Amino acid sequence: MTDKESVSQSNSAVERALTILELIAEKREPMSLAEISQELGIAKSTAHRIMEALKNKGFIEQIEAAEKYQVGLKAIEVGMSSLTKWNLVDVTTPHLRQLASDLNETAFLAVYDKGEVVYLYKAEANQSVRTTADLGTRKPIHSTGLGKAIVSTFPSEEINRILVEKGMAKFTGKTITDKQRYLEELISVRENGYAMDDEEAEAGLTCIAVPIFNYTGRAIAAVSVAGPTERMRNNKETITKTLKNVNKLVSSRLGFVSSMRQNI
Repeated sequence: MTDKESVSQSNSAVERALTILELIAEKREPMSLAEISQELGIAKSTAHRIMEALKNKGFIEQIEAAEKYQVGLKAIEVGMSSLTKWNLVDVTTPHLRQLASDLNETAFLAVYDKGEVVYLYKAEANQSVRTTADLGTRKPIHSTGLGKAIVSTFPSEEINRILVEKGMAKFTGKTITDKQRYLEELISVRENGYAMDDEEAEAGLTCIAVPIFNYTGRAIAAVSVAGPTERMRNNKETITKTLKNVNKLVSSRLGFVSSMRQNI
């Protein structure tokens, strides 16, 4: 065997090992050797050999009684080591700039803190409009798309507590000030995967937002696009689709796996 052939076979083995590890990590339940072999279309003997190597290194663990495999502590350790190096703003900033450039509207990043959202970053475009949302600004959860996107993932008891504590001040004629109506709106946010502030914080300004999840499966932030109501309504489908893509890219970078939300 030539050196080139040896390297090629080595790369193939590494790819298969990573594919097996990714498959086990994506599944909510432990998997058997037969299930892994069938789903990936590889021989049981090959899968077993690779899985033994992964098990010996601690990347997967075998549940002896069920003869099934799950992600091991070593994989979690390596993943956490990588995640601690990623800063939310650093990861999100390039996507916000791209959003502003592609959609020609202002893009925002905000996090939840003590019953409010705090704006951390703003990317402006050529036709950006003036808003009161400057960096460091705090705004309520009930009148902002960013706030709705984040708290839509919270337990109802927590949402009720925030609304009682912070109140539901009226900023425009469209601000939602009725708690039941707001809770119903959050149900719609969860179902649709995005939130809207339809001139509820500032007259003439509409915002569309999506939550950002991290490796715990919790929403830690939200990203939004804001602009004049008419432009936002006319481009709603494109803006929503683009934001959902950013949600997937950034959340994935922060260690989020979609199956996590099913367990919360």
